[in-house]
Amino acid sequence: MNDTRTPVSLLAAFSAPELLNLLADGAYITDKDRRILFWNRAAQSIMGWESDEVVGRTCYDNILVHVDKDGHRLCGREYCPLHRSMVTGEVSNGAMLIYALHKSGKRVPVEVTVAPIRNPAGEIIGGIELFRDVTQSIQDQMRAKKIQELAVTSELPQDDRLAFETCYQPSDLVGGDFYRIDRFGSARYAILVADVMGHGVSAALGTMLLRSLWDDHRGEMATPARLLQSFDERLRKLSREAGYFGTAVGLNYDAATGSLHCVRAGHPAPLLFRAHGGVEEIGEACPALGMFENAHFVETEVQLEPGDSLLLFTDGATELFDAAERDLGSEGLVRLVREQANGNGFSLKKLAEQLLKFTNAIHLPDDLTLVKLTRRK
Repeated sequence: MNDTRTPVSLLAAFSAPELLNLLADGAYITDKDRRILFWNRAAQSIMGWESDEVVGRTCYDNILVHVDKDGHRLCGREYCPLHRSMVTGEVSNGAMLIYALHKSGKRVPVEVTVAPIRNPAGEIIGGIELFRDVTQSIQDQMRAKKIQELAVTSELPQDDRLAFETCYQPSDLVGGDFYRIDRFGSARYAILVADVMGHGVSAALGTMLLRSLWDDHRGEMATPARLLQSFDERLRKLSREAGYFGTAVGLNYDAATGSLHCVRAGHPAPLLFRAHGGVEEIGEACPALGMFENAHFVETEVQLEPGDSLLLFTDGATELFDAAERDLGSEGLVRLVREQANGNGFSLKKLAEQLLKFTNAIHLPDDLTLVKLTRRK
């Protein structure tokens, strides 16, 4: 006869700290102020800090000082995964790559999962973070990230007639969003924002292809419809199984006159924020890239006046849900912009923070790209 008491006896033989000390992953527990209450043996081994050196101190007190893959500090409130977990009550739905500060001063890449800790009444009283050292596996991904950054990022043109601002946040080390801003002639600018289908490495390879196509078809930048038509013809063979390659919006802007030509290929409509307070969605909806043979792309022309700002974005800025499962959408994005504008324009960095606050999540679920064009005069 089996002794059904054995599992219970086994669990009773260990306290929670003793069980956590058996893990190969680092683990630490904090109160709601992120003051460290427990630090397991694996955490000591990975980060070099002994338990008696960190218990009683906050995790951001020159101990872990987390930064993200782009070097941005996470130890504030909005971007700290552990803090977000305690505020939202959510458990991370996947490992997040961050960089923690080793006692020696070097940065250690770790994959992190977090969860809130509740008392018997269901009240959140602290949080737990598990992390593992991924130094060995991250090296190839870091090389891929550097290559993609060279291909994707654009040096913003300097022109006193206009101002550009960008925000690019892939959800992984590499992502499927792509943007490009190029000046040609004395006053003309070609702009492209695209979102390749999928995530991770496969989508990142798609962005490399877009960069190649962009360079190959520079002679067509003056006509966005022709440019996207050429892209579509080249990409159709790659999209047969998936149904389409990706979405894109292509623009041509004349800084001398304020004239803007826009083409949308299955992409969210850019938002034009007028200096007088009005907002317009621009661009006629056309098929996504690689979707149909002989697809037709239509240009829309609008006039920017001094003080007007145009916001281009990928769907990572609108396909978001709050704690009540209400979606943000374009209307919600407009609301967030207006909340911070107050007649003085708006910041893409602040807008990205607002998007994270809205989600009630620990981190944004998709790649995010924001591009803003403002006519100065």
